Amino acid sequence: MWALLLLGALQGLTEFLPVSSSGHLIVLKSLFGVRAPGAALEVALHLGTLAAVLFFYRGWLLHWVGELAKGGREAWVYLGRLALASTPAGLLGLLFGHAIEAYFTVPATAIGWLSTALVLWFMPDQEEGTRTASTLEWGWVSLIGCAQALALWPGVSRSASTIAMGRLVGLKPDEAVRFSFFMAIPAVLGALVFEIPSLGSSGLPLLPLALSASIAAATGVVAIQWITSIVNRPGAWRGFAVYLVGVVMAVWIVGG
Repeated sequence: MWALLLLGALQGLTEFLPVSSSGHLIVLKSLFGVRAPGAALEVALHLGTLAAVLFFYRGWLLHWVGELAKGGREAWVYLGRLALASTPAGLLGLLFGHAIEAYFTVPATAIGWLSTALVLWFMPDQEEGTRTASTLEWGWVSLIGCAQALALWPGVSRSASTIAMGRLVGLKPDEAVRFSFFMAIPAVLGALVFEIPSLGSSGLPLLPLALSASIAAATGVVAIQWITSIVNRPGAWRGFAVYLVGVVMAVWIVGG
């Protein structure tokens, strides 16, 4: 039970903080001999992080869905850009997902973490962008999608890469964060599609799974709140970069 709760907390925090949830889970399993729990827990954790996004942005989402229902042009343009941005990672995962999984190792994760640390170190501190996702050119949206596709490599943070690219192409900081987290919705749903068929192989009871998902949702909300509050705070992103370099050094020392 405690292990499941800790995994839920870890998933909720690292899914949205720019430190890579997949990297932390890979290293945890390798260093401490944690056995992969199977698809049931993966589904529960993904549902938890999905719930975190839906809860935190519930007001904006309800307004957006209402505009979609009324045929609002800007709302449908936003949906189109969100679909486009989600396409590269979806195609890459569908075509080469199993091949990429072969690189889910500690050395490959360390490379991904160091790459993410480099991105975070040079992330701008002050507000520079002026664009919203609805007014961004389709080509720039595609670049954000390609940045998300890079996060299929273990240790490369999805939130860090997409937020950084969003700001690079001119999105306002809060808009870059929101668009990044909305891109997580189709990504999580896609992962669920692949995991649900293998649910029958798990013997985990329902209560621990529900608790783990709840912890992931709660910590996910905390993580989203944290990122939105520090998006323009000087030095905040570099703090995560230092953390990742420290984790790589700690893993190297512990792993011998």
